[in-house]
Amino acid sequence: MKILNSSIFSIAALLFSILLISSSTISSAQNSQSQNMASQILDGQTLILPNSVRNFVILIPNEAHESPLLPKEQRLINQPYVPQHLFAPSKINIAWFSGDVGHTRKITLEDQNSQKIFGTSIKFNSISPTIRFNDTGTFSYYEKDANKEDLNFVLNGTITINDPQMQSKSSDALSSNYEMMSTLMVPTKDIKKYTDVLSDNKVDILGQQSFIDLRETGSGGANQTLLVLGSNSQMDDTVAAFKKITASLPYG
Repeated sequence: MKILNSSIFSIAALLFSILLISSSTISSAQNSQSQNMASQILDGQTLILPNSVRNFVILIPNEAHESPLLPKEQRLINQPYVPQHLFAPSKINIAWFSGDVGHTRKITLEDQNSQKIFGTSIKFNSISPTIRFNDTGTFSYYEKDANKEDLNFVLNGTITINDPQMQSKSSDALSSNYEMMSTLMVPTKDIKKYTDVLSDNKVDILGQQSFIDLRETGSGGANQTLLVLGSNSQMDDTVAAFKKITASLPYG
């Protein structure tokens, strides 16, 4: 009987060890995928969403209207919209949130035939009306005449809507049950303060990547952090957390 009990204990211990290793492997893979979501945006200006997402908020970052061709760099991040190119499942609702301090941004959205299907103006620290994408295809949006020093500069981005099956095949994104995702850019030195606000408002961080802003004003390394966020709260509740953070950012 002692031998039997010992064998059972050994088998149980082995199974528990396997479970821990498997769990750790899955967690590491998910963390890696999460990090890839943030780095994918910084490196390729692109994000591919999981099929679970029903709502997404595109960030208009501070100094989005500044042209990269000007003699002195004024941008913080290397794209006018974050992400600049979004791949999403059909039947998704999309809105834009403006973090461009002191400016009113405009969005003109066109379909595959270059026909205008949506237009809006967005004040700083505000969100646009949402638009639902039922049809598949690539949609473009833009803002002209945003920079007085470079009249040829156009803020531009794309939204590619795939059917869920195609989206699954093309996506390396984190599998998740989040209905809403979004992005936010905050100063790295105060990252805990901002993440605490997000946590208090039931907004989870799915990935983050720190970087040196294009102005290179940081001393001692990366001074900005890009956050990829997920939530199952109502969009208005999630955006309320963004407004608390963006209103206090030290961007001028």
